[in-house]
Amino acid sequence: MVGAGLVTRPSSRATGLATAGAATAAALVAITAVAAALRLASFAHVPPNPFYDAAVRSMGQSWHNFFYGAFEPGGQVSIDKIPVDLWLQVASVKLFGASSVATRLPEALAGVAAVPLLYDLVRRLFGRTAGLGAAAALAVLPAAVLTARSDTMDSAMMALDVLAAWLVVRGAQTRRAWPIVAAGAVMGLAFNVKLFEALVILPALGLLAVLAGGPPPRRRAAAIAGGLVAFIVVGLAWMAVASLRPLGARPWPIGSTNGSVWNVVFGFNGIDRLRSGASAAALKLDPPGPLRFFSTTGHDYASLVGTTLLAALVFAAAALGLAAFVRPAREHRRLTLAGAAFLALWLIPGFVALSRMQRFEPRYLEAIDPAIAATLGIGVGWLATRARQWRMAALALAAGAGVAAIAASTLVRPPSWATTAALAAAAGAATCAATSAGRRLTPLLAGCALVAALSVPAASALTVVRSHVSDAGLAHPLPAGEVTALSRFLVSRQRSARYEVATSTVYRASQLVVRDGRPVLVLTSLHGLPLVTPRLLAAEVAAGRVRYVLLGSGICPRRAARPCAPVLSWALAHGRDVSRAAGVGPPGTLYRLSQRAVPAR
Repeated sequence: MVGAGLVTRPSSRATGLATAGAATAAALVAITAVAAALRLASFAHVPPNPFYDAAVRSMGQSWHNFFYGAFEPGGQVSIDKIPVDLWLQVASVKLFGASSVATRLPEALAGVAAVPLLYDLVRRLFGRTAGLGAAAALAVLPAAVLTARSDTMDSAMMALDVLAAWLVVRGAQTRRAWPIVAAGAVMGLAFNVKLFEALVILPALGLLAVLAGGPPPRRRAAAIAGGLVAFIVVGLAWMAVASLRPLGARPWPIGSTNGSVWNVVFGFNGIDRLRSGASAAALKLDPPGPLRFFSTTGHDYASLVGTTLLAALVFAAAALGLAAFVRPAREHRRLTLAGAAFLALWLIPGFVALSRMQRFEPRYLEAIDPAIAATLGIGVGWLATRARQWRMAALALAAGAGVAAIAASTLVRPPSWATTAALAAAAGAATCAATSAGRRLTPLLAGCALVAALSVPAASALTVVRSHVSDAGLAHPLPAGEVTALSRFLVSRQRSARYEVATSTVYRASQLVVRDGRPVLVLTSLHGLPLVTPRLLAAEVAAGRVRYVLLGSGICPRRAARPCAPVLSWALAHGRDVSRAAGVGPPGTLYRLSQRAVPAR
């Protein structure tokens, strides 16, 4: 055939790489689709978080409220966090319309985006198989699924932490300085999203930047210094700008003792979280300690994270036990060792710190969820890669699959199909390891190990989806019917009042703000800190700007540990109980205010 000599056939190695790349891409797409399905299925049935939803409703009414994160449309008080994450939620509501789904959508999408991002981070450090294992673990990790479906900031923070680590590794591989500086800026943004929870990764990230190599030593030191400066500048930017205006021209941050945004960030959300303990009842339900995340009581951390963490530790221990006999390829040795040190410094201190916290919520696990998933994926990936030439690695991988499957099935009592799948996959891994360690069976061996490790967590994730639970919300919300009745009662009697109602705390009126989007007058902050004086409240009542006050049953008891705030005492002395007429709560919930003193019922 004419010109046949000019035809070039691709080598078998190039064809194999292309096939492997296509298979990896298809697997990553499937894993990401599973992550999206778990985070978005039955999304509309998840109960909302009225506190942050009220802020989103209020922030959408003016640029002033938007910038400061105002809790209510009047801009008197703001939320207890920097409002960067809520800016995304406001944008989502403006784009898709006001709804609980639109409000929570940015968090769910951030949780989905973190899955392929974690894949590429781990792939660059430990290879494709490890990357796919890490992505699969994060996709079905029940704690990550629960948080991404909730109206909190933790999933967005987690995605930013992973992005910062990816940028550092990217800088090391390309020998450029700008990705390291950009990683510092991303960490500053993560701090603005969830404050000190975002910084659990920071020491490990600094170690990664030092050990991973990349630019020459002087340029690397300059890049790390630049990243630190970028972190500080971005991290403190909002607080610095927000503090330029005096307190009367901006909202009072809920949780602050003096109205300062610095106080609410470094005091209420910083020092106070370390020194303030939980109640005796809370400690009995969720006792701190090294076994907290393997407990089936309280928040059932065993189902949320314990089974995945246990599998990660099993495979990591097996890989470390054999790693002493194997040296990584010279061209990958530095980056691989840097990645191992990075994950160890991220996971171990993070696990210790979170397990010892007294006031703890499952969403805080997002600070280490990617590290747990990465550790599991790396353990499986490292053993699977070595199993191609080393039967001992194949046997260790199969043994790890069996231990993980049996331990998880024993720990949380999963549905029968999850137990069957885990044990069958472990048996399949054992069969592969016993018969051959050849190249053809290695992908099957790795797949069986992952199925054995993740079947029980996947079942727990499905339970989270089906039960429509959320890791956010009010402790004692008003029933929806009472909120509707209260709204109708107040709106029909507003006249020229500026405020729909006065309230003892932001939590009492949050559902009303979400429904009506009207200003409320907040009388006290957390722990009864007065925000309004009796004289000011009396003036507002006399001018007709506020006519009702929403309190709580049993407010200002005679034998309380703390004295009642004077403004609440004034409200009780000058109010008439109209709770029954409004159709809300027990007696003592809603009062009609007037200058004439009326004995409170």
